[in-house]
Amino acid sequence: MNRQHVLNCSFSSWYSNFVERTIESEVIKLPQSFVNYLLEDGIYLPLSKAELAEQNIHRELSSKRPSFPDLQAKVEKVINQLGGAVFPKLNWSAPRDASWIVCGNSLKCNTFNDIILLLKSSNFISHDLTKPFELCNEAEQGGQVQYELVLRRWIEIPPSMEFRVFVANQDVIAISQRDCQSFFPCVPPLEDDITFEIINFHDRYIAGTFKERHYAVDVFRKDKAEFLILDFNPFNEVTDSLLFTWNELYRMRDNDEECQFRCIREEAGVQPSPYLAYSMPSDFLDLSTGADANKLVDFLKMEVQRQDDCCSSDDDAR
Repeated sequence: MNRQHVLNCSFSSWYSNFVERTIESEVIKLPQSFVNYLLEDGIYLPLSKAELAEQNIHRELSSKRPSFPDLQAKVEKVINQLGGAVFPKLNWSAPRDASWIVCGNSLKCNTFNDIILLLKSSNFISHDLTKPFELCNEAEQGGQVQYELVLRRWIEIPPSMEFRVFVANQDVIAISQRDCQSFFPCVPPLEDDITFEIINFHDRYIAGTFKERHYAVDVFRKDKAEFLILDFNPFNEVTDSLLFTWNELYRMRDNDEECQFRCIREEAGVQPSPYLAYSMPSDFLDLSTGADANKLVDFLKMEVQRQDDCCSSDDDAR
């Protein structure tokens, strides 16, 4: 895998070519100061607009909490444009491993601070920011990346109809149920239909348009023969192979094998959640050993601050 392959899978590299086949989204370029904030230790939200105004009035010295009023204004404008709720991600990853931190275990965000809370708590986001080219040739691992916040219009996607499609030499070689921790009785009877429809959709709308010959693409089956593209991922171990192994996928690619469809066919076949390892952050694990009790205090303060900011926003809107 080379650096360009990874860059071609970043959201802004493919969105314009498939805008009619995906979810409406907006991309906001992130200043380096905000990237640095996401990478800093400690759990704290930026200063709210009200706090910033009060600080300016009293000419107090700045606390360690930064402020990003321009970015916040852009984000709030986009949230309104996209119907009041969005799904956030960076260039490659969404903070799926941090959904535990939000009430409802969802990535649905209504405010700037909802987004911050998820981004700041996610190891997936940290990986995007520090090791995006981890499996590339060593000589290609460096280089500056323009990081972007992607806000996607929130739509309800039933997990039973989300699939990961593995493509080699621009041909579909494997299709996996995306949610491997659930059994969906409706899926196995539709195996042949879904396989045919996905191959047809790929060959008609994706093959030859996406910049790579080998890749994985996530799709949502809205209705019979109707799909939305959700994301592109590198054809490499950095991408979760779900119900396949990468050895199988490499063999299928090299031997030009017929496409295989895999799904959970009974309750006994349900896989453990890939996010279990992230459901309790290492900061909290420190509490069990007494290593750093202040981290829990930081987290609770952050949540109280988020709730206060939400209330302030509601009052301003009245």
